[in-house]
Amino acid sequence: MRRSSVVLTAAALVLTIAAPAFAQQRQQARQARRPVPDKGMAAVGVSVGAALPNEPSFTNGWDLAANVEGYLTPRVSVRGQLSGAWWDIFGHSYPGTVDPLVLDGNLVYNFEHGVWHPYLTGGVGMYHYRFTEGSTTSSDTKAGFNLGGGVEFFLSRHDTVTGEVLSHIVPGDAHGALNVYKPDFWSIMFGYKRYF
Repeated sequence: MRRSSVVLTAAALVLTIAAPAFAQQRQQARQARRPVPDKGMAAVGVSVGAALPNEPSFTNGWDLAANVEGYLTPRVSVRGQLSGAWWDIFGHSYPGTVDPLVLDGNLVYNFEHGVWHPYLTGGVGMYHYRFTEGSTTSSDTKAGFNLGGGVEFFLSRHDTVTGEVLSHIVPGDAHGALNVYKPDFWSIMFGYKRYF
């Protein structure tokens, strides 16, 4: 009788210790199967590419961007992006450069296609243009918006490479010290994104 009490007590103790461990393993297994992206997840990314201005007196240039994204649902996210481009001014009596700095807030809708996730995006932002025209520097800040799309390719559950095309639409003109310019441009970017 005493032996059976010891066995029952030992079995109860083992179950008391093992049950939370099994529950934790089941929770980890469920999280491992969680779709990516999913509601409540976040992602960070960097991109590099070309910035193609609509202004005929600007050369094409480089564009560099960093972004942070939060997922409202598996398909919908909110993205904040900081980007900068570099262009030269030509065709005037002075040499010059233009360096737009852009802070955008976007909604993104992605489509599930296995390891490929095409997406559409659009949002609003502030566009700050820094001009160097000859020996004169100036700047102009304008509100604008962007529309575009892209695709993500999943290298692993949490790592993707990205490609994106955006049209940056900035109403009105950007005013340098010596001239007035069209501020609209296109960006074609390729990058890396990590999900958390």
